[in-house]
Amino acid sequence: MLAECKEHGYYRGDSCPVCNKEGKFLMNDQELSSLSRIMAGALRHFPEKLGLMMDGKGWVDISLLIDAIGTSRSGFKWLRAHHVKAMASTDERGRYQIDGGMIRATYAHSIDVNLDDLPLADIDDFYYPVTEEEADMIVEGGLYPVDRKKVHLSGSIEKAVEAGKVRAEEPLILKIDGAKAKKDGIMIYHAGKDVYITDGIDAKYISNVDDSEVKKVLEKKH
Repeated sequence: MLAECKEHGYYRGDSCPVCNKEGKFLMNDQELSSLSRIMAGALRHFPEKLGLMMDGKGWVDISLLIDAIGTSRSGFKWLRAHHVKAMASTDERGRYQIDGGMIRATYAHSIDVNLDDLPLADIDDFYYPVTEEEADMIVEGGLYPVDRKKVHLSGSIEKAVEAGKVRAEEPLILKIDGAKAKKDGIMIYHAGKDVYITDGIDAKYISNVDDSEVKKVLEKKH
């Protein structure tokens, strides 16, 4: 459930995580899931399908987004700006950015957008999950976009494993020497809570993370 606490703002769940009080209802889980899928598609992949105008940095007018969703998708006539802002501000992955009356997705685009105004990464080690078949190829040939316009990196082994489980039960983890890459002029941006994006990573910055190190990190989690 998505709701709003008068004192502490928007939250997801049955009660405010700060004061434990029940706030004003905004959206149930099904509505939240549906809206999330629609917004991800509109802001990352096909704004034209909803008749939206997007600028070169991925920004879309929130009021126009609301109108487009309300007219093209059934069951969303009630949608207002505060619903969109609440969903974006409580997104656990930090996938969206709002600036005044505008909104954009910050990563995972399959369309061309210029995201060079995102903050630069302030950490030096990055991680990337791969299958066993991909590991040697990437270590030798480098890491470049496949189905997205940017390479997406994680800031920790734990988060890389989470991301990798989408494609493999026990993903292998690669380490990127971000300090050296950034020193050599490669721009790496902070795009989500634990997502970093870049145009590509040359093989000389990539190495394998030992399986024992991965297991040690995961054991600490439990």
